[in-house]
Amino acid sequence: MTFRKKRFSGDMIYAPVRLDLFDMDGLNIGMSFSGGGYRAAVFHLGTLSFLNSIKAGDGKTLLEHVSVLSTVSGGTITGLKYMLSLAKKQDINDMVDELYTFLYDENLFEDFFVNLKKGRTKDGLSFIKLMANIYDNKLFNNSVMGDLMVCVENGPVERFSANATDFGNGLPFRFQVKSGLMMANDGRRNLKREDLLKITLGEALACSSCFPGAFEPMMFPDDFQVGGDGVTDCKDSFGIMDGGIVDNQGIEVIELTEDSMRSKDRALDIVIVSDVSSPYLNAFSPNKQMLPKSIGKWTLDNIQKGVWWAEALTTLLWIASLLAGNHYLIGAMTVVWGFTTVVNFAMRWSKKKLLKLLSKTIVGNIMPWIKHLSLADIESLLMNRATSVLMMTSSVFLKRIRKLSYKSLHYDEEWHNRLITNTIYELRPEEKWASMIRNSNLPAYLEPSPAMQENSCKAASMNTTLWFTQKDKDNGYPEALFAAGRYTICFNLLKYIEDIQKDGDNTNENHELIISCKQQLMEAWAKFQENPLWGIKESCPAVPPPLVGAGIGAGSQIRDK
Repeated sequence: MTFRKKRFSGDMIYAPVRLDLFDMDGLNIGMSFSGGGYRAAVFHLGTLSFLNSIKAGDGKTLLEHVSVLSTVSGGTITGLKYMLSLAKKQDINDMVDELYTFLYDENLFEDFFVNLKKGRTKDGLSFIKLMANIYDNKLFNNSVMGDLMVCVENGPVERFSANATDFGNGLPFRFQVKSGLMMANDGRRNLKREDLLKITLGEALACSSCFPGAFEPMMFPDDFQVGGDGVTDCKDSFGIMDGGIVDNQGIEVIELTEDSMRSKDRALDIVIVSDVSSPYLNAFSPNKQMLPKSIGKWTLDNIQKGVWWAEALTTLLWIASLLAGNHYLIGAMTVVWGFTTVVNFAMRWSKKKLLKLLSKTIVGNIMPWIKHLSLADIESLLMNRATSVLMMTSSVFLKRIRKLSYKSLHYDEEWHNRLITNTIYELRPEEKWASMIRNSNLPAYLEPSPAMQENSCKAASMNTTLWFTQKDKDNGYPEALFAAGRYTICFNLLKYIEDIQKDGDNTNENHELIISCKQQLMEAWAKFQENPLWGIKESCPAVPPPLVGAGIGAGSQIRDK
């Protein structure tokens, strides 16, 4: 018997928990899609498509058993598109084809500049509002959160959450849809349901993927359609940003849902965390000088003196040209003298303003010494600080949050035999699988092929961006990511089945439905071993390769190698 901490009215209560004591209302899978730009969107899309191709013993696909879905940032692209397909009763394979083609074709960076004027607000240009407009027009056809109520009322997903962060108090802000209820809050914002139903999917996605540095916060209600229409009576404007700031894996929603289900004598049988981030951190490397050495030696003091001497010299030459009476020389020297005079004046004026500004800070006390620094010194000081701050926010901080999020699951005995982590990097050479095989903790047939390991390296090396460059396409990154999502979840499902067949603790009858998939999974794994891109139509070099019929079953329209 295991124990779980529960909170009621501020009191901590330890309640005994056994999974087999809860109502068996069918297999319930909770799933989360991490952030990570297009890398995340395509990897999760591959995972989703593979789950849709495997049928459990009750005739339903594993995807149809996913009753809870939590998404963050790039994962929200895939999550919202999937939810909209359910609401519209669209075939899942068609949705996969449609989203893959969108991600392959659309360069959101280029779209951004083409539609620049549409992002202007009364407070200036809002990059994130512009992105919301692009998402609405090109990806979601101007659908709103209220459209998703249909799919949660009729299943299979009972609860969906696109996760963001309230930039006013640092708490999670969730755009949630669950049976009979529409919410968007962080526990402190009291927003009206009628307003929330009108929030567009593009706005929800923009908030969830609004990562600091690239975008400013999206302001509610000012940057939202309900604010522009004057519908909402929300008086206090507040900013919303990327959900990865507080939980880049979307795990907390899964835990909160579990607590809610417990109160109704229900439980999640399995949780799948699909994640494109990694625990590894690249060491900080000091900046290498980019300025030419001859220029890097200059100091601010040298530059100012140089400009002063240039002005003095051109003044003398201008006087000499006047005395010589050469009209062409007079004209040329007048232009040169005017230019150097303007530059000298601009430098003096800028210096005066800068000193006045810095005098109010600690830097003002050291200004007499700063002017003696070389340009190379200044470059090093600025670049090293900028790089370290960027590394702290994009890597160190996020990886620490990631570790804490996983700790809440892996170190809680209640989740024993109920957790599957599906990570983009885990089938690279010499990852954990290698030591497990050497120690006989993993069946030999689950060793990934060299081609599969190579593909995982390629997929994991893709940067976090909102576009695929032509070079990315030529190098096969979209296909590698999609394939990695498919064969990695196949690997993890087989590994999970092997584990619970050896140790059935904390399982119930519903897990037999997972075990019933073993033969299908082994057949698929054998094909992935032969070709990691199995199940993906080979692309024509000149045409983006839509994944027609991304299932692996009979009748698939994919041309497999």
